[in-house]
Amino acid sequence: MSSEVVDAPARCPVAFDHHSHAFAADPWSPLRELRETCPVAYSENYGGFWILTSYADIKAVAGDDVRFSSANGLTIPDKKNTGQRSIPIEMDAPDFLAFRRILHPMLSPAAVDRMTPVIERFVHGAIDNFIEAGSCDFVHDLAEPVPAMSTLYKLGLPVERWKEISVPLHQVVFLRQENPERAGAIAKLGAIAEMLYETIASRRESPRDDMISYLVGCTVDGRPVTDDEVKEMAYLTIQGGFDTTGSAIANALIHLSRDRDARQRLIDNPSLMGAATEEFLRFEAPQLALARTAMVDVEIGGQQIKAGEKLLLVWASGNRDAEAFENPDELQLDRFPNRHMTFGLGAHRCLGSNLARRQIDLTLNAVLQRMPDYEIDLDAATRPDTVGIVYGMFDLPATFSPGMRWFRS
Repeated sequence: MSSEVVDAPARCPVAFDHHSHAFAADPWSPLRELRETCPVAYSENYGGFWILTSYADIKAVAGDDVRFSSANGLTIPDKKNTGQRSIPIEMDAPDFLAFRRILHPMLSPAAVDRMTPVIERFVHGAIDNFIEAGSCDFVHDLAEPVPAMSTLYKLGLPVERWKEISVPLHQVVFLRQENPERAGAIAKLGAIAEMLYETIASRRESPRDDMISYLVGCTVDGRPVTDDEVKEMAYLTIQGGFDTTGSAIANALIHLSRDRDARQRLIDNPSLMGAATEEFLRFEAPQLALARTAMVDVEIGGQQIKAGEKLLLVWASGNRDAEAFENPDELQLDRFPNRHMTFGLGAHRCLGSNLARRQIDLTLNAVLQRMPDYEIDLDAATRPDTVGIVYGMFDLPATFSPGMRWFRS
């Protein structure tokens, strides 16, 4: 990748819309075609943007925070609820680094270890709610509530309100912008902001042992963090902690429903789940892509990128690049090394990756332990309107042999 524009082939627009119904049904075929024929392609949709699909090109851009900015929005098209600035992911250095340092202790491996018993309680509590019935929806009954409750608990918000927060978030992520149901969901998200501001005010008066109390006590550049900044950090934690983790769980359960040998291998050897979790994350990345904005004219893969143009870094495609992974379209439970880019790369790499991994690991192990014969009704399962940001499921009905509750309320 060069910082100087050289003589390069004229851009050749491709018919690419990562929010289309066709792409949601099968993103892997068009991404493979782009990787093999035009790894730096241009789409005229949504005002025009570049699509990067090779591991090397994505890695180069993600690691260059000087020439490629995160501060101008990370989605294509831009989110419509203007005025919201996700801190610190939609920031550049030096501000980004200052806020990232604040958040790191709350999401470190040690912090996740301390929270593990709570996550386990949420996992088995959710399973208890349907284990006796012999049927459930793996999205609505497990993959949604576990990450939602874990995230709310971490922040210090009431976990019993997980559904009123999770449902509209789920709709905003999985419905196209023109879908009328999405407008209603966005309106409901205003209640989340109100709840966060109320909690911030309460914690300033009476701090507790939770993440919001920690954030309101922090300083950045020698000044106290503002209420707006705490709200944005907490809101980003909610956005990042709900649907991406839940989608990773749902995607893995689908694969294990199809591949009974892999399922039995994990049942017989639970210690393999750590490596398997990494491979599930690589094989079907729950966060499909994020965007950057070119700050200078630059040449990538023989294409001229102009300052101000948007680039979509398709993590899910980089994870299937044969130049980076042997047999990339094959899921190998014990793949090693596994340098997938599902959590991003570079300075903006996802801070919540440790928490997400732990929830995925615990949830999958619990399902295999308590309902090892589960069957998913894939004909009744529904993909969302769009997987342009998160690759997951809207509904995922399943049946299994009824079991016993572990806890009594």
